[in-house]
Amino acid sequence: MGSKTVCEDLKFSFSSATIRNEMAYLADYGYLLQPHISSGRIPSYQGYRLYINKLMPKKPLSLEEKIFINGMLSTYCEDPEKLLEGSAKVLSEVTNYTAVATTPPSGGSRVRNITFVPIGRRSAMLVLMTSDGMLKNKIFRCEYDLNADILHMVSDILNSKFRGEKLRDITPEFINILVGEDRELALILLPIIDILMKAAKEICEVKIKIYGQKNLLSIPGITTDTVIDIFNFLEDEEKVSDILDSDNYGMKFTIGKENKYVQLHNASVVSTQYNIGGKFGSIGIIGPTRMDYSKIYSQIEYVSSLVGTFMERILKGD
Repeated sequence: MGSKTVCEDLKFSFSSATIRNEMAYLADYGYLLQPHISSGRIPSYQGYRLYINKLMPKKPLSLEEKIFINGMLSTYCEDPEKLLEGSAKVLSEVTNYTAVATTPPSGGSRVRNITFVPIGRRSAMLVLMTSDGMLKNKIFRCEYDLNADILHMVSDILNSKFRGEKLRDITPEFINILVGEDRELALILLPIIDILMKAAKEICEVKIKIYGQKNLLSIPGITTDTVIDIFNFLEDEEKVSDILDSDNYGMKFTIGKENKYVQLHNASVVSTQYNIGGKFGSIGIIGPTRMDYSKIYSQIEYVSSLVGTFMERILKGD
């Protein structure tokens, strides 16, 4: 964009020479840079940071946009895990960038209920429900017949022993203490307790959902190398979780080389946390450094607030 175009776009009257001088000052101070000899100036990472911290206006969503997001996200309100998946899908849809969402850590959650669904003569599905509304289904097989009476008896036994216990405490040592005094019963319950431990362990793990990777391919001006770097980065869930982790409850902008991982040095990460009963999960996007940060802010803020609201409804059984 030339200085004459800038002059015409401003509400105040300035000459082209004044605009060029101001641009030169911004370049000298490091807020603008020239990628190539024949190119114009673009904001540097320092320039984007100044804009976000000092100049970025609030760009609220329209009523139509809110209705669209509400409608999409409400279709995923059956259980917490589906809501997590839906939030990433919705965010990738409305931003046209790659969206990432993580579950809150569940190690402190407690067993609310354990039920069984018969599948075959010697197989069934264990359904573990936690105090924060998470559900985990695991199929198992035994060497003895599993009729309705046996499954009901096992359900009563396990609930009497594990209901109210923290998921992270369901370990082999803990189980030995609970059932060790009855070896015959322990042998009968062994395959079922083993699957219960696996279900509890999987719930405790922070889960990551990523959607919209293909959106990176249609971003104007983004280079092939940048797309490849981001794709490679997204394959490492530990690193993805790390960039979303934050001690502060609020919007977090990480621009270009502010990212600790070199694969994201030509990208930006915008994320925030959602609150579920005092536990926090994260949701955000990964995209180019050149994006409408004000719009992205409002989109992520609104989706994250809905996730918290819908999750509370699920936990209350509304």
